[in-house]
Amino acid sequence: MKPLLLVLVLANALPAVAQTQVRQAHVYRCGPEGRDLRDSPCPGDNSGSSSIAVDEPGAADTRAARDRHLSEAKQAAAVAAARRASDAEARHQRSQHVGLQTLPPPTPESGPQVTYLKPPKVAKPKKPSAAASHSDR
Repeated sequence: MKPLLLVLVLANALPAVAQTQVRQAHVYRCGPEGRDLRDSPCPGDNSGSSSIAVDEPGAADTRAARDRHLSEAKQAAAVAAARRASDAEARHQRSQHVGLQTLPPPTPESGPQVTYLKPPKVAKPKKPSAAASHSDR
C-alpha cells in the first residue's frame, strides 16, 4: 500500500513541479473595447499587443497542496478502514440475533418421526356395456 501511495504522490507532484515556471503569453486585444483576446494579430486592425503573465503556483503552494492531499488520503483511508470494521461488526451482530438458530438436539427416547404420503386411489373407469355400444348405431 505504501509503495503505491508513494508512486501516486510522485506522479501528482511531477506535473506540479513542471508548472512552477513563470510563463508569459503574447496576446492581441481586438474588437470593441479590446474584449476579444487572440494569440494572432487582429484582422484589419493595427491595435497594440500586450503581454499577460500567467499565474503559476509557487513551490510553497505546490508543497502545501501535496501535503494537504497526503493528509486527506490518510484520513480517507482511516475512514474507510473504520467503515469496514463497523460493517463487519454489524454483520456479526446481525448473524447472532437473526441468523440461523439451531434446533435443540433430539432426545434419545423420541425416534425420528417419518410420515409417508400415499397417492390417492383413483377409481378405474367402467367399461361400457355391450348393449349401450350397439344401441348407438
